[in-house]
Amino acid sequence: DEQAKFVYLLMHEAGKTLEDALDEIREAVDFLRYYAHQALNLQPVPQRGPTGENNILEYQPKGTVLCISPWNFPLAIFTGQIAAALSAGNAVIAKPAESTSLIAYRASELLIEAGVPVGLFQLCLGKGSQVGSYLSGNNKIAGVAFTGSNEVAKQIKKSLIECGNIEARLIAETGGLNAMVVDSTALCEQVTRDVIDSAFKSAGQRCSALRILMIQ
Repeated sequence: DEQAKFVYLLMHEAGKTLEDALDEIREAVDFLRYYAHQALNLQPVPQRGPTGENNILEYQPKGTVLCISPWNFPLAIFTGQIAAALSAGNAVIAKPAESTSLIAYRASELLIEAGVPVGLFQLCLGKGSQVGSYLSGNNKIAGVAFTGSNEVAKQIKKSLIECGNIEARLIAETGGLNAMVVDSTALCEQVTRDVIDSAFKSAGQRCSALRILMIQ
């Protein structure tokens, strides 16, 4: 059973509880379905124009996209980055966090078994300071999707510029201070449950974890 294998890997490599592991598998499935649906909207679309003209809106892929995923969501974000880039017509080099290589390897096997061409998708394992730095400093990379720290995101941008790759796109998710606003209509027991879930699930090691609680 593939779900059972992933649950074991997620609990072992990422230190998640059983519920956290199952939630992440569901999120990975949601990403795949979402981007598959979005890809249908990227077909050429005829546009209105003067008589005699044939105007068509077309979307063009960027090229090869480097996807660097974090250790705290080793399946969901890994899968989501790859699905987003592939659905837009790009080739993908996936570089997961080195501590979650087994999850990334098994997920990659399943993507290839499902029909993702090997020529358009490659998994690259190794340390971020070595492999990630080398790849982001390659001027053949058309874009980078990164989830992690502000410091590393700045280093990636610097690498792209220093190698003369100023047209490459960087999509960086570096977390923030997520807030919950509680007004007078909220039920105390529900607020208590949601605060604990948001702040402390996955030991609070999520970019989306609650950091600021504002109570009326």
